[in-house]
Amino acid sequence: MRLEPGSFPWLLAHDVRQNWRRFTGMFGAARPRTIAAVLLAGTGLLHLAAWPAVDWLSPYLHTAQTATTPVAVFLVCAFTWMIAQSLFGATRTLYDRGDLDLLLGSPLTARRIFAAKTAAITASTLGSIAFLTLPIANMGALLDRPEWLSAYPTLLGLALIATSIAIALSIGLFFLVGPRRARVYTQMTGVCIGGGFVLAAQIAAMLPQATRESLAVWMSGAEVPGLSAIRSLLSVPIDATLGDFGAAAWIVVIGAVMFAAAVTLLAERFARASIAANGASASSNQEPKVSVRHKFRPGVARSLRYKEWRCLARDHNLFAQLGLQIIYTIPIAVILLRSEMMPAMLAIAPTIVLIAGQVAASLAWIMVSGEDAPELIATAPVAPSAVNRTKLTAIALPLFAVLALPLLGLALLSLKLAILTALFAAGAGASTALVNLWHPMPGNRRGMLRRHSQSKLIGLVEHGLAVIWSFAIMIALIGGIAVLIPMGLVACVLWVWRAKYRKKSAAPYGRGGIVPLDMAGQLPSAAN
Repeated sequence: MRLEPGSFPWLLAHDVRQNWRRFTGMFGAARPRTIAAVLLAGTGLLHLAAWPAVDWLSPYLHTAQTATTPVAVFLVCAFTWMIAQSLFGATRTLYDRGDLDLLLGSPLTARRIFAAKTAAITASTLGSIAFLTLPIANMGALLDRPEWLSAYPTLLGLALIATSIAIALSIGLFFLVGPRRARVYTQMTGVCIGGGFVLAAQIAAMLPQATRESLAVWMSGAEVPGLSAIRSLLSVPIDATLGDFGAAAWIVVIGAVMFAAAVTLLAERFARASIAANGASASSNQEPKVSVRHKFRPGVARSLRYKEWRCLARDHNLFAQLGLQIIYTIPIAVILLRSEMMPAMLAIAPTIVLIAGQVAASLAWIMVSGEDAPELIATAPVAPSAVNRTKLTAIALPLFAVLALPLLGLALLSLKLAILTALFAAGAGASTALVNLWHPMPGNRRGMLRRHSQSKLIGLVEHGLAVIWSFAIMIALIGGIAVLIPMGLVACVLWVWRAKYRKKSAAPYGRGGIVPLDMAGQLPSAAN
């Protein structure tokens, strides 16, 4: 299919292709046939998993009154997730540049470029949730009734509305706080919007069954002030989700109107914001700020730790990515808290340990694999073992900052439990950090959440160690000598991983966990 160069379909196809390449990049060096096979297998498994979900949901959907509350919760969570993803997409479009400078310097109008970029963000946002949701709609239409297919236009309309809101919000924040701070504010806004409703849903799930039923009855009452307006606002998407194709068409129309209004009103501002973002990035690279209060002092370990902490403080993406990583771990605590056989303290401690392992793994990857000056450190007159120890100890302070508040809350309940949790969290953090220290995977610091695309084995070992430490603290709190079993398993995994590291460190590259890159930013052949 040949598209006219410079047309809207041509630009949209280009942006969608870029998004697809970014998605397939998560699979590393896998061949296209392998990626297609994995996607087909995953789609098939999701449709099989949707079979029992349809049997469970079908009785509720046939009775609209009983389905109103859960459908409303699903729609709110899906909509906020779409807004968060659109905010991340808008930030990536403005700051990661790509082909934006070339397009804005061409004879194409800013409105057409902005429309294509926004439509691509909508497609990416829709795909992030449709991949998990639409298999249920497909199986529902196959097993129950065709009205399940109304999920298609409903999600499309919600994606258009969410993208329009996110684009307006991101550009508004850009001109409100300035180009230097807009990236951080936009990303943290996305985390708060997406993660806030996830936390709210988990808090609601922690309530007793009687309380949740009372809230459902209370929300369904028309006499409650304010709730009637909210229910009328949600009535159209709720009816669309329950199979009303007319309501679904209205959502698509509303989304298309908002999309057209956003493109028409914000195109010129988007062009100015893009130019300002490029200027802010260039000026920040050319004229870095030098702190006068803090100076490097003698001592290799002290200087290297201070350097790592300053790099972490400057990494604006890190806070948003770690925030998402922590927020989406909290549902594990909710599942444990809802268990009638498990006290609250026993449910919170394993979650803290699991978060410690994951955060330490991310920090270790940033400090080792995401090193900005690997050649400088590799050629410095410093023993590789000293560099490794320093980087490992540099992880301790930010990890403590993340865990300080939950450990303090746990200490108010039981000081002994807080100390034990801190010890197991330190063990989990050290284990996952050593995995990344012994086997680095060089990459861009901004790709922290996609770091496992180079090696799925390292990701599996990371998560496995964190889970084993979580089970270990549960066994330790219950009591018994059985705690030695997971501890021994952790020791065996680390011993095997250390043995692999010794073989790797004997190569010309890779000593001390530092793997220098060539001029193109790729691994040298000897390291491969």
